[in-house]
Amino acid sequence: MKIVSLLVIIASIVHGQTDDYELAPIRYSATEANDQVATWQKRLEEKSLHFDQSSERTFLRSALEELNVPLESQVLVYSKTSLQITNISPRRPRALYFSDEAYVGWVQGGDIEIITIDPKLGPIFYKLTVPHPKSTHPPRVVRSRDCLSCHGSSRTENVPGMLVRSVRADIRGFPLLATGTFLTEPNSPIKERWGGWYVTGTNGGERHMGNLIFDEKLDKNEARVIQDMGSELADLKGVIDTRAYLQDTSDIVALMVMEHQIAAHNALTQAAYTTRKMLHRQQELAHYWNEPNRSMSETTQRVLNSQADQLLRVFLFQDEFELESWGVEGSEAFQTAFLKQAKRNSNGRSLRDFNLLSHLFKHRLSYMIHSQSFKSLPDEIKSIILIKLDRLLQNPKNDELSAHLSEKEATRIRDLLLESNVLPNTPST
Repeated sequence: MKIVSLLVIIASIVHGQTDDYELAPIRYSATEANDQVATWQKRLEEKSLHFDQSSERTFLRSALEELNVPLESQVLVYSKTSLQITNISPRRPRALYFSDEAYVGWVQGGDIEIITIDPKLGPIFYKLTVPHPKSTHPPRVVRSRDCLSCHGSSRTENVPGMLVRSVRADIRGFPLLATGTFLTEPNSPIKERWGGWYVTGTNGGERHMGNLIFDEKLDKNEARVIQDMGSELADLKGVIDTRAYLQDTSDIVALMVMEHQIAAHNALTQAAYTTRKMLHRQQELAHYWNEPNRSMSETTQRVLNSQADQLLRVFLFQDEFELESWGVEGSEAFQTAFLKQAKRNSNGRSLRDFNLLSHLFKHRLSYMIHSQSFKSLPDEIKSIILIKLDRLLQNPKNDELSAHLSEKEATRIRDLLLESNVLPNTPST
């Protein structure tokens, strides 16, 4: 019986059958969150947390300020691809805002949706009720499970995560699913991005799918453009009533940064969950065989190495779509707000510095390596990632993960990491 049980455990590992995130060791819903919003309801009841309830707009601004989310990060989506579909339309798009560790969504007449990043659990989904301006009752914030129907499914590789979709939306905002949709990933070409989104700013090369309204051709599963609001909008005045929003833009650079950051957060969550599951199984085996000092198995080491490679693929922009022609131009307001968080070295360089010509950032290693999410990774995989990263940066042409980096770029990145103590200051090899 003992042999049969052991074979079942080994088979599940070899074939990649992982525990559901609601089971040990993750226990996602049953585990108390430890993020920016986790204490809000208690603080609201104790009246130690206050929002400006005079209007939806001021309430939203208060929530963003509490989360330290810059209002300049605003992007607008008009496709009905959210749980609050009844409130979303091309005339009343949903606004999204983000910082390194939080995402906020709001649509007129609806609740505020918040995703904050827990050090261990990854993304936590909340709903914050928007009170009537005359209400004397405090708003309520609840941890929401409804979001997991999309944000904890095969679309996010069966862990809680975020996703960006590009669809052909009709005049009411409904996605024309029969005509095809796109999941926006680092390698997505510009021509497949931002369907159902407003986009301000400009890009060289092929036209993106933003700012377009479609209609479905009869009997053909094809769509035709019935309204083109333009591909070079400086702002959205004259396109929608911008007075309800905190900005009059839906910035192209903010969209691209958000898309990268979501990919990075998803990779971090996947790496953390997989590591914890593999270590949990390792402990089960050690307990089963009464071997408390059992060393890490080859299978566990192989899985952790694979996860490290997957994360580094995202962090090093290995699959990044190369921008065409003169690249992209966006709002200075967003770029200024984003760069306020820059960690600069003695040469004035930062991983947040933009390129915007051939690729998004000047130094192609994600600024998310400075995030709390990265710092909170289990030590077992974080050490593998950093050792691999150091090797890649010292000899970038020796591995496909870093072959796209020039020697100079790799050296600049490594210097940044050494000076910020992300990498140990050891002699180059």
